[in-house]
Amino acid sequence: MAERDQSSDSETQHTANILGALSLLIQDRVERAWQSTLDLSPMAAAAVVQIDNEPGSSIEQVAGRIGLTHSATVRVIDKLAERGLVEKDRARKDARAQSLKLSKPGKGLARQLHAARNQVIDGLLSGLGPVQREALEAAISAILYQCVEPGREADVTCRVCDDRRCTPDICPIRVV
Repeated sequence: MAERDQSSDSETQHTANILGALSLLIQDRVERAWQSTLDLSPMAAAAVVQIDNEPGSSIEQVAGRIGLTHSATVRVIDKLAERGLVEKDRARKDARAQSLKLSKPGKGLARQLHAARNQVIDGLLSGLGPVQREALEAAISAILYQCVEPGREADVTCRVCDDRRCTPDICPIRVV
C-alpha cells in the first residue's frame, strides 16, 4: 500500500509540475504578444481590460481588480493617459476622485489585446481533439471553482479575461 501511495504522490507531483510549466508558457507567450505588438505591460493590459469592462471606474476600483497598489495603478493609468488610451474625468461628488474611460484608440487597443491573447491560447489548444478539450475544460473549471474565491480574488484572476468568451453564467469561478 505504501508503494501505491508513493506512486500516487509521484503522479500528483508530476501533474503539478507540468501544470506549472504550462501556466508559465501561456503567460510568457501572451505577455510577449502584448509587448511586441501592442507595447503593453501585463498590468497596463489588465487596466485597459478593466476600464473597458467598467467605464467610469475609479483608480481605486481598477487597482483592486488588477491586484496593484493605488500608487502603482496611478502610474499605470498615467502612462496609458499619456498615450491617449485612457481619459480621466474628475468625479462630480469628490473632486479628488477620477472617473476612467477608454478613448477611441483605447477601445481599439482593448480589442487587439483580447485578439492577441486569444490567438496565443487558441494556438495552444488547436492540437487537441474535442474529447481532450472537454476533459481539459472540466479539469480547469474544477480547479478554478475550488481555488478561487468569488469577489476580489476572482476579479484579479479574471483580470484579462475576454468576457465575450466566458460569461458570468458559464464562468467556473462566478457560477453559484
